[in-house]
Amino acid sequence: MIDNLTKDTPNPTGRPLTVAVSLDIPPYVMANATRGFEVDFMRGALSNYSLKWLQMDYLALESAVSEKKADVAMSVQGNKANTFYSVDYVGFINFAITRKSDNLRIGCVADLKGHPVLTWENAWTELGNEFKQQYAPGSAERPNYIEVADQSQQVRQFWDKAGNIIVIDRSIFDYFSERSGHALSEAEYHNLFPEPARFKVGFADSAMRDEFNAGLRNLCRSGDYGRLLKSYHMPDMAGVCNRLKD
Repeated sequence: MIDNLTKDTPNPTGRPLTVAVSLDIPPYVMANATRGFEVDFMRGALSNYSLKWLQMDYLALESAVSEKKADVAMSVQGNKANTFYSVDYVGFINFAITRKSDNLRIGCVADLKGHPVLTWENAWTELGNEFKQQYAPGSAERPNYIEVADQSQQVRQFWDKAGNIIVIDRSIFDYFSERSGHALSEAEYHNLFPEPARFKVGFADSAMRDEFNAGLRNLCRSGDYGRLLKSYHMPDMAGVCNRLKD
């Protein structure tokens, strides 16, 4: 686990909260958690608090609250005791991506078989039942399944070796690919996962969770949530406002 604690006090008079968040994965978390969609969104949803950001590997986020490492943890699924979970607050738009020069025909999850598949930590649990069954521990395809904690390294490994397939949020892939000098026209995007992988926020107490849910709804009503998506060039499909019920 890589921990990186940064100070951030947009409301210095507010109650301090330590927020566990992933390593930098633009456009969601950027510049050591000083900006990015998730950072700006949380500042708006919990504007009465002074936030300090604790960056860690994605796999460690789920237990950050239950292990008392943080008051709040973002990008979690909601399966730990002693943690109170919010409604979904964002969706990641994932694709299976290949090099055009590899000429791979990928039309369904089963077509990934036999190829090295680079993913993020625990991805096999978050991309639907077919993907889960295909890459569960002990499955025949598990040896071809490669989890990479740092998604910048995940993208780098994809481009370093012909024949690799990467499963990743498209916005993250595009950012790291262009930053490393690769043309997006060299990549083929295969839409095998029509539903976004949606995530929640975990809290140490239920009252704060309820306050967050109310703050999310306020951001949706005001239009600030949609404007934030646009400011980071994220697709509308990544949003959750149309899924919320008043």
